[in-house]
Amino acid sequence: MLHFTMKMPFSLMAFYGSIMILIVLLLRGLLKNKLPKFVFPVLWCVVLVRLLVPFSLSSPLSIKLTEDSPLWLPVQFANRLLEQYETNEAFSIAALTQGTSVADSVMEAAVVEDIASTAKQGTSAADSVMETAVVEDIASTAENTKTILVSESETGASIFPRYIPLIPIYFIGIFVTVGILLLQKYRYSAKLKNRLLIEHNNTINTLLHEMQMGHILVFSNDEIASPLVCGLLTPCIYLPTRMDFQNTELLRHIFTHETMHIKRKDNWIKAVMLLALCLNWYNPLVWMMSKCLSADLEAACDEAVLRLYPDEDQRKSYAFSLLAMAITGNRPTLLYSAFSKTEVEKRIQSILQYKKASSLLLITAVLFVAGSTTAFATSIQAPFSTRLSGYCASGYSRWAVTVELTRDIALGQDPQKRATDIVFDILRADTTDDPDIIRPQIQTALSNAFHVEKSAFRVEFSLSLSDEEREQEYITWNLSKDQQGCFLYKGEPVRIYIDEMIGFYQSREEGTIDIIVRRDRLGKITDILVQRQGDADFGLRQDYPKLQMDI
Repeated sequence: MLHFTMKMPFSLMAFYGSIMILIVLLLRGLLKNKLPKFVFPVLWCVVLVRLLVPFSLSSPLSIKLTEDSPLWLPVQFANRLLEQYETNEAFSIAALTQGTSVADSVMEAAVVEDIASTAKQGTSAADSVMETAVVEDIASTAENTKTILVSESETGASIFPRYIPLIPIYFIGIFVTVGILLLQKYRYSAKLKNRLLIEHNNTINTLLHEMQMGHILVFSNDEIASPLVCGLLTPCIYLPTRMDFQNTELLRHIFTHETMHIKRKDNWIKAVMLLALCLNWYNPLVWMMSKCLSADLEAACDEAVLRLYPDEDQRKSYAFSLLAMAITGNRPTLLYSAFSKTEVEKRIQSILQYKKASSLLLITAVLFVAGSTTAFATSIQAPFSTRLSGYCASGYSRWAVTVELTRDIALGQDPQKRATDIVFDILRADTTDDPDIIRPQIQTALSNAFHVEKSAFRVEFSLSLSDEEREQEYITWNLSKDQQGCFLYKGEPVRIYIDEMIGFYQSREEGTIDIIVRRDRLGKITDILVQRQGDADFGLRQDYPKLQMDI
C-alpha cells in the first residue's frame, strides 16, 4: 500500500537531499565510465525533486523507522520541532465504556502511551518510595471502563519552524545568492543584446530543417567566444561572429550539439538547479552537485550526438569541432548550455573511446535508474505519529501491549480503536503468555485487518502485574514489605530496589542492601541480585542510570 503526502519539512528535505547527493557522488565516482551518460543526469533530477518538493511516499520498500534506524534521529528531531512550534495541533480523548460481569471481574484498559511510560520508568527520591502501576490505579477508579483511546490528529508540517533565530540569516543568504546570479545573468545578457539574426544563410537553414528544428532562431554575436543556447520558453542559438560560416561540417556538429540540448530540456534542468542552489546556498554539497550536473549534462549530450555518428571518423571530426569551439573564458555554465572547456579534455577522450552501448548495458542502466529512483523516493518519510494502539493491559494476560507504526500509512477510519480491539482479542485468547508467540499473532491480525505488510507494525511488551500478583512472587523470593511499604529482603531493610522488567524503583537512605530483581523473557523471576553495604560494587544508583524497560 502506497501513502503519498506533501508534508515533508524543509529541514528534512535538505537533510535527506544531502544524503542522496553523497550517494550519487559515490556512484558517480565508481560507475561513471561504466554506465551510459544519461544515468547520472536522471539521478541528479531525482535529487532536485527531493530538495524542492515536500513529498513523502511511503511503501513496503520504505526504511522501517525504529529507534535503531540511522534515520530515526532526524525524524524524531523534526517531530519535536513540529510539536513545539505547531499551533494547530488538535488533541481529543474518546472514552468508550462497556460494563463487565462481576463473575469475570476482568479489567481491560488502554492507556495513553505517555502515561504508560511514566508507569514503566517510575521515579526516585530520598526518604520516599515510588511504586505505581497506572493500569491498576485506573482499575480502582474506573472498574467498568473497557477502553480509553487517545487520538492525536495529524499536524501539517510547516516548511520552516517558527521563532528560530537563524531564519533571518537564511533569507539573507537567499537574497545574496539570487542577487549574485541575477547580476551575472544581467551582465552576460547585456552582451547578447548586440546580436544579429541570421536569416538567409542557406547552409544553416538546411541543417536546422534536417534536424527538424527549423523554428529555432540563430543569432551571431561579437561578444561571445563559443556557441551557446539561451532561453527557456523560446530557446535561441548564438554563434560567435569569428567562426567560419562556410565550414558545413563544423556547423553541423554545432547545431547537432546545441539542438540536442534544446530537445533534452537541459536549460530547464539548469534553471531548476539554480532554484535549488538558491534555497540551499549554505550547503556545499548542493554547490558540488551543480558543478557535477553541468558536466554530466554535457557528457550526456555528447553521447546522444555520438549515437547519430556510427563511423569512427565522424566521431573524431566531432571531437575536433568540440575542441575548436570550446570556451576559453569562465562564463558561468549553470546559466547556459554551451561547449565548455572546463572538462573538454575528458570529453574528447570519452568521445574517442566511445562504443555504442549494448542492449544488455542499456537494460541494466534503465533498471539501475528505476531501482535508484524507487529507493530514493520511498526510503525517506516525513515525520508522522507512530502511535497506533493505546497501552493495552488486560486481566487475561501478564503483558501490556502497545503497537506502533514503522512507516507512514493511511489505515482508514478509527485505526486506534480497531487496533486496540484486535490486541485485546488476541490477549484474551492467548494461553501461553509468551511474547514471541503473541507478537506474530498481533502482527498477522493487524496485517489482515488493515491490508498492509506485517513489518509495518512494531509490537512492544511490558510486564503488567497486579499488586497481589507481584507481592506473591516476591514472597517466594523472600521479598516483603514493612509497615511503611518499604521493601525487606529476608528481614533486612532494602536501600535501593529495582525490578528490571517491570521498571519499579525504590530508593531510601535507610537500608543495608540493594536489590535487583531479574526476570526471563516470560516475565518470571529467575534471580535476585543482592549487594550488601560494604561490598566493592555496592551502589545501584551508579550502576543503573537508566532502566531497561522493553523486551
